[in-house]
Amino acid sequence: MAIGDLMGASAASPALAIDGRGLVPLGRRAAAGSPDAIDAAAAQFESLFLGMVLDGMRRTKLDGGFGDSGEMQLFEQMFDRQIAQGIAGGRGLGLARLLAEQLRRMPAVAGEGALPAAAQPAGEAAAAGSPAGFVREVMPHAKRAAGALGVSPLVLVAQAALESGWGERLPRRADGSTSFNVFGIKAGRAWAGERAAARTVEYENGLPVGQDAEFRAYPDLAAAFDDYARLIATDPRYAGARAGSGDAARYFAELQSAGYATDPAYAEKAARVLDRVRAEVDDA
Repeated sequence: MAIGDLMGASAASPALAIDGRGLVPLGRRAAAGSPDAIDAAAAQFESLFLGMVLDGMRRTKLDGGFGDSGEMQLFEQMFDRQIAQGIAGGRGLGLARLLAEQLRRMPAVAGEGALPAAAQPAGEAAAAGSPAGFVREVMPHAKRAAGALGVSPLVLVAQAALESGWGERLPRRADGSTSFNVFGIKAGRAWAGERAAARTVEYENGLPVGQDAEFRAYPDLAAAFDDYARLIATDPRYAGARAGSGDAARYFAELQSAGYATDPAYAEKAARVLDRVRAEVDDA
């Protein structure tokens, strides 16, 4: 699948993605008067701004299409970030130049220093919703759940990222609050907890079909990871996944074979997201 190939390219080249982590530190150096940091911070902000614009355009599309699955939205997000980085890395829109000029007119300050108010909140927000931010947020829970299953924590982080679009596409309760269901676990008849309804995509005879479904809702991320670990550890159909827990590729393949997901490319997609997770951990 072409979009899957793009995902693989992005996973192998972390520099293609917009990373808000570096914006605030760059802002501190820029405020201290570093010319190189001023140009870098301005270019990073323009990339960030373009990414937000593209994401906003995606969100205005009609709901209910095949592109509403967490997996497809994850690929769309990474595609948009690559486009934004490419535009900003070329001639750009001129925003970086204007911002750099503004920063150069500001007096140098010691200590914390910062970008203009409009840039700093944007950088902090992007960092919170970025792949790096998602990894940091879920890693403690992934380590605990992974210990119970005998898998690498990175494997669980990757699966959660794939299912939830790096935490940005979660089923929501009727009141609009998040379900914290980062693993896309549906609420069957035996589920006695809270529920959250969402539009999803299932594959029938290899073709995607849009469906309305109910998903399990949790009080927090800890409960979501604990429930996932309990499901995989106790359900007989995931015996193969448990047996292959020491190998990420086999673990994903066994989950797919057992019916965890109906997407015929699920294991391949999970493996590609795992590459991205590993890159984020290496860069941390």
